[in-house]
Amino acid sequence: MRLNSIKLSTMPWRGVARLPLLGVLCFAMGFISCEPIFDKAPDCRLGVSLRFVYDYHMEPGANAFHSNVDCVNVLIFDSDYNFIGQQSESRDVLRDENYRMELLLDEGDYHLVVYGGLDCDKSAFTFSPDWLTRSAAPQTRDDIRVTLPLTDGVSEAQLHDIEKHTGGLFYGIQDISLTEHDYALELREVTVPMMKDTNNIQVVLQQISAPYQIDIKDYDIRIIDDNFVLDGYNNPVHIATDDFQPVYKPYATYNRVTGYVEAGREGTLAEEDNDRQVQVACAEFSTSRLFFDHLPTAYLVVTTRPADEENGTPTEIIRLPLIEYLAMIRGYGDSWIKDDQEFLDRQSRWSMIFFLQRNTWASARIAVNWWTVRVNEIVLDY
Repeated sequence: MRLNSIKLSTMPWRGVARLPLLGVLCFAMGFISCEPIFDKAPDCRLGVSLRFVYDYHMEPGANAFHSNVDCVNVLIFDSDYNFIGQQSESRDVLRDENYRMELLLDEGDYHLVVYGGLDCDKSAFTFSPDWLTRSAAPQTRDDIRVTLPLTDGVSEAQLHDIEKHTGGLFYGIQDISLTEHDYALELREVTVPMMKDTNNIQVVLQQISAPYQIDIKDYDIRIIDDNFVLDGYNNPVHIATDDFQPVYKPYATYNRVTGYVEAGREGTLAEEDNDRQVQVACAEFSTSRLFFDHLPTAYLVVTTRPADEENGTPTEIIRLPLIEYLAMIRGYGDSWIKDDQEFLDRQSRWSMIFFLQRNTWASARIAVNWWTVRVNEIVLDY
């Protein structure tokens, strides 16, 4: 196999034996421009022109690839899924909606695995160590591992350093077949549909009894989900054990003032209400692809941080089955989405607002994106 090869077709001429010589030449020049008729015949090429499309989101039809992806890696596998090479692009040309990647190949059948946002200057995901350079055994699609950073021996890992890492991970596949009939001056265009693997989850805490009294420093918020490593089929490679549990920590935590306290709210004096502003505590996470199959194992956990962290005992106030709550907000207007997994894949930004009653959530409610859900509307299976 040799990449970036250029060949001239040697297809035999048929069906033109009875045409006059001039007719033969005109026929050749007009319809078989890649056949070498004259010494200066134009070069023919064999391959495909790849168009990348990201419309697998909540507004289908709008291609958001060019506004979201800064780099792209095309991994090329033969018909037996053996790795034979890759082609990459990370320049500003990806911002152009007319951009196409020309992939020149020999005749044969190929499987393409495409990653966007994986090999940029600032990328959260990386290939597992030495996947593209190791010399042991033939490399196949089954060998691919795309991973988020984990601290050795420590279960809590910082996924997203907002000052160092930006952007998300995008994934796509496409099969192509090339024969001698595909030699041409203009390469055949092939579309590669992409999907987004990363999610941004914002968690907001608000006290009902004292809307102006809350501080993010008083809480520890984390997400438990064994989805840090993905294989070449975009499925999770589980790494959790009895002694090790990967945990997402927020990449940003902050307090935010949202408005003024409504007069006469519980726990406040009426004359103070006009001078007090509602304050909420916020934490933002960037996670890997969410899987509906992880419904029993993925959790959002919130605990208090005692004033005396050395001698105090943290109190768990929220343990929420994350996937169950995110999937349940799929509404009537989303009936065009075939199943819960597709909904999780298309939706990439989530906001969860927890209303606390004196640091107790059990009797309050939660708002997920644009839906308000009460606890008694869902069975929590811990």
